[in-house]
Amino acid sequence: MKVTAVRDEGLLGSVADVTLAGLTEQAARDRLVTAARTVRGGQRAKPPSRPLYPPVGAASPVEALRFPGRPPGIWQVPWPRNPNFVGRAGELAGLRQRLTRGTGTVPVLPQALHGLGGVGKTQLVVEYAYRYAPSYDVVWWVGAEQSALIIASLAGLAERLGIAVPGKAEDSAAAAVESLRRAERQAAWLVVVDNAAGPDMLPESPVLRALLSAAGGADGGHVIVTSRDSRWSEVATPIDVSVLPRAEAAQLIRNRAVELNEAEALAVADAVDGLPLALEQAGAWLAETGMPADVYERELRSRARKVMRHGAPAGREPVATTWTVTLHRLDDPAAVALAQLWANFGPEPIPLDLIRPNVAELLPAELQSIVVDPFKYAETVGKLARLALVRSVGGTVVMHRLVQAVLRDETPSGRRDDLRNTVHRLLAAARPVDRTVPSGWGRLAQIYPHLIATDLITCADDAARDLVISMIWYLRRIGDHRNGRSLAQQTSRQWAIAVGEDHRYTLAAQAELAATLRELTDYAGARAIEERIFTWRREILGDDHPETLEAAAQLAKTLWALGDYPAAQFLEEQLLARREDLLGDDHLHTLEAAAELAATLREAGNYVAARQHEERVLTRRLEILGEDHPDTLKAATNLATTLLEIGDYSSALALERQVFDRRRELLGEDHLDTLKATAEIAGAVRTGGDYHTALQLAERVLEGCRKILGENHPDTLEAAANLAEIVREIGSYETARELEQRVLARRRELLGPDHPRTLAAMANLAVTLWWAADYDGAQVLERQVADRRRELLGPDHPDTLVAMADLAATLRSAADYQGAQALERQVLDRRRELLGPDHPRTLAAMANLAVTLW
Repeated sequence: MKVTAVRDEGLLGSVADVTLAGLTEQAARDRLVTAARTVRGGQRAKPPSRPLYPPVGAASPVEALRFPGRPPGIWQVPWPRNPNFVGRAGELAGLRQRLTRGTGTVPVLPQALHGLGGVGKTQLVVEYAYRYAPSYDVVWWVGAEQSALIIASLAGLAERLGIAVPGKAEDSAAAAVESLRRAERQAAWLVVVDNAAGPDMLPESPVLRALLSAAGGADGGHVIVTSRDSRWSEVATPIDVSVLPRAEAAQLIRNRAVELNEAEALAVADAVDGLPLALEQAGAWLAETGMPADVYERELRSRARKVMRHGAPAGREPVATTWTVTLHRLDDPAAVALAQLWANFGPEPIPLDLIRPNVAELLPAELQSIVVDPFKYAETVGKLARLALVRSVGGTVVMHRLVQAVLRDETPSGRRDDLRNTVHRLLAAARPVDRTVPSGWGRLAQIYPHLIATDLITCADDAARDLVISMIWYLRRIGDHRNGRSLAQQTSRQWAIAVGEDHRYTLAAQAELAATLRELTDYAGARAIEERIFTWRREILGDDHPETLEAAAQLAKTLWALGDYPAAQFLEEQLLARREDLLGDDHLHTLEAAAELAATLREAGNYVAARQHEERVLTRRLEILGEDHPDTLKAATNLATTLLEIGDYSSALALERQVFDRRRELLGEDHLDTLKATAEIAGAVRTGGDYHTALQLAERVLEGCRKILGENHPDTLEAAANLAEIVREIGSYETARELEQRVLARRRELLGPDHPRTLAAMANLAVTLWWAADYDGAQVLERQVADRRRELLGPDHPDTLVAMADLAATLRSAADYQGAQALERQVLDRRRELLGPDHPRTLAAMANLAVTLW
């Protein structure tokens, strides 16, 4: 018995089955009864035709389906199945055939559905997803309006897969794509990339490019793209989705307006040019209002003033104002106002709770009376949803971009400006009070696409500007540095023109830009901005103003990253003193200032002072935040690092084990934070000389990172680099060299030749070559590292001086004592001047020079 349409091929064709697919309940009952009587009567059932024996060497590609009706394990499709879906049988069959024909060396290319907006691309893919859901382990929907949405959606998939990287949206998205590519957790998957602009977006969205490539890397891994742009042929199989044929278009209207005869339905279908979205809305209106079809057709034609702006098929009269006809005939000013208001948002889901009683005074007059009554508001929303002007999806509404465009065009310019300002005020009013908690992040994620689509940075309201600042912070906090930098740059330029370069909001935007640049390792760019902000705030606001103190904290972080430890320490000592005076010893900002100062003191070699600060920070955070708070665990790790530097290995290891135990209990054995704690323990036992245990732990970390993040994730490559160092220290130079060469090659490809991590990989490989007595190979790499660091970071940066010291050691081993001596004198002189004569690094430089002179 078959309850779904599956073709019997090969020898399966000899089986006489009972097919119930597509039958009504009564017809299925009758067929089952007939089959049972046949068997009971002793008659032999035969197939309707003789099966064809498969030719030699041929295999029948029989698609493996799960039990009928079983949903995929991971499912996110924001659209419900459309009960009025008609036609498209050829498109669905062709799409399925193209996606399932790839076997062996024949990859399954992504499928790119393109065509006129509103032609039904999205609904076609929705129907495909529901129809073939049993064939997939994962079905995931990705909105592609902006690259930030792509990253956020794929990061959400990473969370469902259990491989998300906390606070790093881009890394989480990349991990999800890598997991799909490798098909380790899911053999069959479907990812829909909806409303993609065009292939021009690929250079700015590497994660999308990687997703498209992943489709060809796994059996059963499928990607479908919908777009108005037809230029996807280089990376996908393009499929032109056209309007519905007249008969199917008329049927779609009659599914809604059952009272229409065929001729009337055909006339309306012709009037809206077979555009599915317009057809559905027209049918909904006719069914709701009972308006005669000829009146509707006449109204529509008389208002079709404008041609669709994008992709109108040649020789056809495009539909432009189907949606305004609906609104013009509504006898409900509140519903009209609400639709016009929503038309001024972006095309992404609009949270219904942006409109609520406490923002009534911000709304147009027609809406102020209904929003104070939840039932009236819900009734108005339902009216628009019933007429298909919007779709209601999980606490949000979605209005098609063409509906929005037409409604905006039909709105008088003065009112249009008022509505746009209202949208800005509503978005600003929705800014979360606490942006640091998950609920705050969720709200900012909902707002982000509308902030971009409505150009909120042009709004002059302080509340709107506060929202923009919070949004830049949010993008940096989740690790989406690319979009955060773009928004910060645009905002800084716009506000500098609107209110001046020295306005507090312009400076706030520039401060967020500097923090983002620091995350992207553009330390020089960050420093230039932060020094200007700090100087201005001290002069205008005074030394004790919170914004001045925050500017000092941010500048100190950048100075530390640049290796200017004395300047960073000077600022941090001032900052700590001021916060102790103003906020008290136990304020969280004071403790954060103490932690930052301790890190700088550690780098300066003042381990005793660093330890004192870190012990106090840990004690107070334990009392205030509890032992499981991330900041408490971070404080414990910082103290352990200092204890290692002092040589107190047992105490450092005890702290690291406590952090590991807490993270394992809270997050699980395989969580990334737990793996990081494991890596810290490996470093501690390695420093203590227990290479065997360090090796086992490092191997466990690398295996976990590969499993969760994939081979090419930065954390996986860092784990491989750490393992290589341990392998080198136990004398396995060839194994270490192979590991380090792979790390270097992947970092060059992923990060570029000049990224700090790429140069670090090059330096590590050089050390291994040195230990293997390949002095020529080590010297070539070390000269490259020294030259690039000198050019990128400056001659006095600690990393530059380390590279020079490494090169000098290699020259000494190669008997080039004169070259080694010259470099070591430079390093010693610079460290004396920068760090002082008693700093451990200065003393190390002196010892190196002494060895060479000897």
